[in-house]
Amino acid sequence: MRYYRKMFFAFASVALVFTLLLEAIFVSLYWIPSRKQFSVNLEQTARQASEYTDLRLRSLQETGVMMNLSDYTRAYLIGSLNGYERLRFARFVSLLSGTVPTLKQGTAVTRYDDDYVIMNNSTGNLDFFRASFHIPEELLTRTIEQFNENKSDTLQILNVQDDVGERLYVLAFCQWVGLPQPLYIFNSYTTQQLFHMNALSDGTLAVYYNNRLAAAAGKLNVEQLTTRLQNGTNYAGLDIRHASSSVSGFRYVYLAEPQRIFTPALLWMFGVGLAALAASLGIMGLITARMYQPIRGVLMTTGQFTAGDEMAHIRNTIVNLHTDVEEMAQALAQHKVAQESSVLHDLLTGVIPPEQAGEALASFPELPAKGPLVLVLLRYAPTAPFAGGFHHGVTGEARQRLANALQQHFAACSFFRVVEMSFESQVLLLQADWTESMTEGLKNTIISVEPEYGLDISAFIPPPCEGLKNLPAAYRKSMKMVEAREYAGSNSKVVHWEEARTPMKSTVYFPLQVEQNLINSVIHGKTGAWQSAVNEIIETNRVERNAAVSSVALMFEGTLNRLLDGSGAAGLELTHEQLPAVELSFRSCRTYEELKQQAQHLFDVLASRFASEQEKSNSSLADKMLAYVHEHYMREITLFDLADYLNLSRNYVSTLFKSATGCNFKDYISEYRYGKARQMIRENPDMRIKEVAELVGCNTDALSRLFMRYSGILPKEYREQASQGFAGSEE
Repeated sequence: MRYYRKMFFAFASVALVFTLLLEAIFVSLYWIPSRKQFSVNLEQTARQASEYTDLRLRSLQETGVMMNLSDYTRAYLIGSLNGYERLRFARFVSLLSGTVPTLKQGTAVTRYDDDYVIMNNSTGNLDFFRASFHIPEELLTRTIEQFNENKSDTLQILNVQDDVGERLYVLAFCQWVGLPQPLYIFNSYTTQQLFHMNALSDGTLAVYYNNRLAAAAGKLNVEQLTTRLQNGTNYAGLDIRHASSSVSGFRYVYLAEPQRIFTPALLWMFGVGLAALAASLGIMGLITARMYQPIRGVLMTTGQFTAGDEMAHIRNTIVNLHTDVEEMAQALAQHKVAQESSVLHDLLTGVIPPEQAGEALASFPELPAKGPLVLVLLRYAPTAPFAGGFHHGVTGEARQRLANALQQHFAACSFFRVVEMSFESQVLLLQADWTESMTEGLKNTIISVEPEYGLDISAFIPPPCEGLKNLPAAYRKSMKMVEAREYAGSNSKVVHWEEARTPMKSTVYFPLQVEQNLINSVIHGKTGAWQSAVNEIIETNRVERNAAVSSVALMFEGTLNRLLDGSGAAGLELTHEQLPAVELSFRSCRTYEELKQQAQHLFDVLASRFASEQEKSNSSLADKMLAYVHEHYMREITLFDLADYLNLSRNYVSTLFKSATGCNFKDYISEYRYGKARQMIRENPDMRIKEVAELVGCNTDALSRLFMRYSGILPKEYREQASQGFAGSEE
């Protein structure tokens, strides 16, 4: 607090000199404008007290503005936050509560309709929130209804009491962020926190909202002021000062006893001199505090500060903040690169169809729209067995070093990217006209890296592409070049398309990766994927390889047998009409067109059978889910409990549950509990409502909400109807 003391001593010295001069003038003139000075003091006190309270009211609106700027707020209001994002949102709320002046319970944020409240140090349901903030349910419900009925009415003050009878003021704020569902923010204050009690030691500050007395503190409390107004005395005999508020609808009235002077003139004159001295020092203290307030606000925002040089602390905080911003920018840049690499990987492997490439890459404007684009496939293989197997760390280090070296070598290219395809392969993407010197440089770079890591690294360069959508075709050609090199036994470090085409001719194209994609696509019902694999195999062998139809048919027979043996489909009861004899059917094909039709027919039949079995499995899971709910509805269960019981992911269980029942988990269990409660009331009319609520797994308030939601009446009213024989009409 070194800077604060310097300011105060400087202002106090000025005030002391100034007051002594005034005292000499007052004594010589025997005239002191006491009334004027008293009025000035009242104005200052009223302004100080009102600004103190107004700061707390305004801070709630500022919190709402900060919440409106967060993407998490909109995601929370539309209910799309996952567990991790909820934690991030709760952390954001906690950080915002640290910027608010001293609170009783802190800040609470809720949508209200989802029975979920985020507080500065915890989260909970509405019951936990009401207990923490001591708000009766009726008062909270009425407040929410007023907000919804009058959207211009965004701020209210709730008068409540804690467990020991201490008065609390809860500021409720309704924030509309452009969505149908508003966000409700609550701050809890004691009287000492909401009002500047030091400034109100001799007076009373009354807070009016829409010309209605909302709160008061000081010499008189709310009840005493209300009594005076009801008796018709109003504020007679009190000195009144009015102050406006920066918050719409609010205004302040400061009440104080009028000045009374009973001393003789001389004593009065000296007394006023002493009072002037004290007032000057007080004013200087107020000015010091007022001028120091921005610094204090910065200190409160930047962190804990107890003693020392405030300016040095602020400078250090700014430096740390700048460092955090730079680290965040680097993290965002790395995330952007990872996203781009993932999209390029999916485009190359065919997960993203070429016709959807433009839409998938729209988020990355830095990618070149036109060619020429050169694709270089790098393959890594050990020259000798590693101890304990192929060491992933060695290969990863080699891949990183080679990628860095190639990035420096191709620095002149306007576009350069490295895409990790698998543990044994990488893809380089360049925008350039490939030259012989580039081939030589690539070869020398590979040779410089190989010996140190004991790896055999090869590069395969298919023909250049004219655009990003042609990359999948180029990647497939590079994979064919890998197969051709292994077939021919070549040792070239850099292989071009023209070099690989000769050994590729007259050989059957049926790579293991394509076969695996074909099998997985049939099992999982991805029709487009397995049809694309069949077309690729047949067209490549027909156009590029000129392979014999019988050889390709034999490869298809092996694939079909592996599909049946390895997927568990061998036990399916397939009729002869559905699945003809595999070997004879394929070997009877004399043309590629017959082979294509027969393969598509057989794979389509198998895909349909797999889909049917999957539907049966989903039906069984649905029965298990409903049985679990019907067995455990009387206790507090959530979608997480159901997912743990089934040993499945929460998102999958949620989707399957809604598909099976037509509604989400929360709505289903609510309606089921409501039906069970109705049944209990009809069968046992004398049973207490509280007992019924406990037996169906909720409290009395929750049960009342269920009855109001589904029948529009309370449980007690339903019991009366049941006893009179009218409840059966609702069945």
